[in-house]
Amino acid sequence: MKFTRPILVCLFLLFFATSTTPAQQVAARISRDGIVSPEGIVLVGNDRLTTPGSFRPPVDITIVAKTDSTNLRMAYAADQVIFNWELNNKELRIDGGPARAMAKADAGELPRDQYVIIRWVVTPKKQSIYVNKKLRFEHEGDYSQIDKPVSVFPAADSKVTVKSIAVKQMASFVP
Repeated sequence: MKFTRPILVCLFLLFFATSTTPAQQVAARISRDGIVSPEGIVLVGNDRLTTPGSFRPPVDITIVAKTDSTNLRMAYAADQVIFNWELNNKELRIDGGPARAMAKADAGELPRDQYVIIRWVVTPKKQSIYVNKKLRFEHEGDYSQIDKPVSVFPAADSKVTVKSIAVKQMASFVP
């Protein structure tokens, strides 16, 4: 009779362990300088998709992603660059880094539930951000000391889906 209680506890735990929803399983190709998933990797809550490698400028970063509502955020030359900011969807916000506390009106809005191509070019003296080949933001500053990975993440209850993050080291900047 001493074994009855442990068996009941094990059965109880087994029941609840099998009744929970499994984590999202997605096929992805991961390398030092990129992450590619044809189906897309869904990020919610505190999820953060980050390249395994860290990079020094000059780099040419390409991100293919979408948001269901607000807050597609990315980090490299800033702690965060915010598209579709929950307080003003049209404003592009930059927090941290050489362009800290900057915002640009009418440059931050992304279409909802549509993949966009974000190109983020960072040289030792400048960063430029393009969305679908259109320049949205530029800033001149000292970016030469950056040595970080690239991240994409959601915030404020948004759902961000990332198909790819690709980082290319550049010999020189080509717009």
